[in-house]
Amino acid sequence: MSYPAFIARRYLLAQRKQAIIFIISLISVLGVIVGVAALVVVLALMTGFQDQIQEKIFGANAHLTIFSGLSGRPLDDVPTVLARLKECEPVRAAAPVVYEKGMATSELNAAGAAVLIKGIDPQAERDITALASQVRGDLGVLALPGAGGRDRAILGKDLALNLGVGPGDVVRVIIAQANVSPFLTIPRSREFEVAGIADAGFYDYDSSRIYVSLVAARKFVGLLPAQATAIEVRVKEPSRLLPASNVVQAALGTGYYVNDLIRMNKTFFSALRLEKLGMSIAIGLIVLVAALNIISILVLMVMEKVRDIGVLLAMGATSQGIRRIFLAQGLIIAAVGTGAGIVTGTVLAWLLDRYRLIALPVDVYFIPYVPFHIRPVDVLMVAVTTVSVSFLATLYPSWRAARLDPSEALRYE
Repeated sequence: MSYPAFIARRYLLAQRKQAIIFIISLISVLGVIVGVAALVVVLALMTGFQDQIQEKIFGANAHLTIFSGLSGRPLDDVPTVLARLKECEPVRAAAPVVYEKGMATSELNAAGAAVLIKGIDPQAERDITALASQVRGDLGVLALPGAGGRDRAILGKDLALNLGVGPGDVVRVIIAQANVSPFLTIPRSREFEVAGIADAGFYDYDSSRIYVSLVAARKFVGLLPAQATAIEVRVKEPSRLLPASNVVQAALGTGYYVNDLIRMNKTFFSALRLEKLGMSIAIGLIVLVAALNIISILVLMVMEKVRDIGVLLAMGATSQGIRRIFLAQGLIIAAVGTGAGIVTGTVLAWLLDRYRLIALPVDVYFIPYVPFHIRPVDVLMVAVTTVSVSFLATLYPSWRAARLDPSEALRYE
């Protein structure tokens, strides 16, 4: 061990005549611990929140959605588009869907609830979204007729709770399109038998979505067998969503509009990233305060150890050696505080996530609890930032100690 490191360690551990210096030293270490732990927890919180919501959105939706280039018009040549998509390298699977907004009512809830009807091919949907894993039961029952020849539907968990229905019950779905007769015009409606409940874990979807078979949806909204509202696509590499979207758009031409999941939720994801940055800066001020404490303790140590510095210089120690003593002191405080803070923050974040200690209102935040996901890169960034700031805080005190004149330091000793 070099003498600067040895002396720095002795200075930190030795008993001091002035209790205030010991108290400030303790506060400095605790400040670093609290700042680092808070940063680790906050970064884990924001990462977990972002990952959880992104996972829910990606699980309940296709990566790419293809619409007709004419706004509001259905796709008229679905088989042709599917054939082109099969030739696109980024595409893993594609399937036509029918979307329609409407209202759902039941015997227990005549007022009803606004819904988004999605017509799907149950077999193809397994390759596009995670819906099959979210349904209690078999997704394939949508293709089978229910009691009385009714078409079947799968409802989101919160929607079913709102309507007071379960498997085997009947819901009536009403859409804005009208049935016109010589005597009156009435909104188009149809009864569906509830075949299952879907739990996406995302309130916005679970409270509004109804899934029916593609055949039933086409019949309900008046589309031909070769028509669809859109075609949904799953890509091979979700991390390269934008390049995949550009490839598909180029393959289909300007007659179609390709939208990707990130672009459809751009504002939401941008807000999450900005919030993460803002929280990190705010909590990072704790680390800055801890660094100022390190400056205070080192300046006080220099004042207390003037005689020792003079003796060391008189014995042949160099100014560089004196500077390294106080640099080492600051880095030891930073290292101990950072290490303890990382352990504290990591354990706290794990406990909060493991036992889901912070609940959330799902109608506001979409998820039932606050998730904490710890990323090694975030922990490494916190450690490097804290040690770097602490190192900068040691520069002035160590420079001041190195400039002491040994004769002046020993004059009154």
